[in-house]
Amino acid sequence: MDSPKLVTKIKMFLLAALSTVAVAFGAQAQPLQRINVGMQPIVNGPLYIAIKEGYFKKLGLDVNIVKFTSGPAQFAALAGGQVDLAWGGLGTFLIAKANGQDLNFISVFMDYNSLEALVVPAGSKVDSIKELAGKKVGLVKGSDANYGMVQALQANGMAADSVQLLNMSPPQQIAALQSGDIAAAYLWEPFLTPLYEKGARTLLKLSELNPGSAYLGWAGKRPWLEAHSDAIVKLLKGWDMGLKKMRQDPELAIRYSIEFTGMSEAQARAISKGLGYFESTAALEPGSSAYWAKGSPLNKVMHRFFAFGQKGGLVNHQTDVDVDTLVSRRFMEAVRAGK
Repeated sequence: MDSPKLVTKIKMFLLAALSTVAVAFGAQAQPLQRINVGMQPIVNGPLYIAIKEGYFKKLGLDVNIVKFTSGPAQFAALAGGQVDLAWGGLGTFLIAKANGQDLNFISVFMDYNSLEALVVPAGSKVDSIKELAGKKVGLVKGSDANYGMVQALQANGMAADSVQLLNMSPPQQIAALQSGDIAAAYLWEPFLTPLYEKGARTLLKLSELNPGSAYLGWAGKRPWLEAHSDAIVKLLKGWDMGLKKMRQDPELAIRYSIEFTGMSEAQARAISKGLGYFESTAALEPGSSAYWAKGSPLNKVMHRFFAFGQKGGLVNHQTDVDVDTLVSRRFMEAVRAGK
């Protein structure tokens, strides 16, 4: 091979190599898009796995968990822009929407109904809902527990004021139950397990409503969601990757839940047994309990939840809200279409 041809080939090789390096460097230098997501201290295998195993980063996202201990604090943070998405139940966010927050759910990720329960302390002589007549019950006003308690009273033919319902945070309920200041508490995990360990008994689980209202996910302000639709689609894809890995290796969910929340291993395992997860597009599937469409069982529950909110003074009686559009289908449809 003569010298000019050799020099030309070497130059072409070097240019190609430099181009490859530049592309790789550019890809690495591409900044990740941060999403600040609100989260209470619950077991959430797919999310924690997707963060720890780097699935979100592969999709170009930096998912930052902002920890909260209550729903109201999340609502305030979402309204103020401190978080982009807030995690919670469809019903509680529906009430927030009815009270002026322009928000939508991006999907239905989790069934938490069997992990919310009305409990009485060890040694209590109360064995039924009817025996709570004239007694005090602690719960969070406007929550799934509040909705479940009202439904339980109606199912037992009891007037709404036959039981004194006290608005209390979960830690306050635990203290009041143990001191005897209330006869029962309507709580959710991770607050129930410590009570069970001290002999508390379950009178009713939210799952007995069939269906209950405790279907969880992230909600965001509609304008923000519309401006960041690509990031939301990636978030849903990352969730699915985490869920797939969790099903292959369930122990990861336990390990990372302990790491993120600080709960004990026994508590994480107990909660995991009653927790139901969904693929990010499950709300589009008619056969799923997460199915969201006008007239679906879950949609009807949310219409009842809104009526409960109006009757209980949680929203203005004149307020009207489009319940049917609470869950946005567009992001799920994009994932299902492979976009």
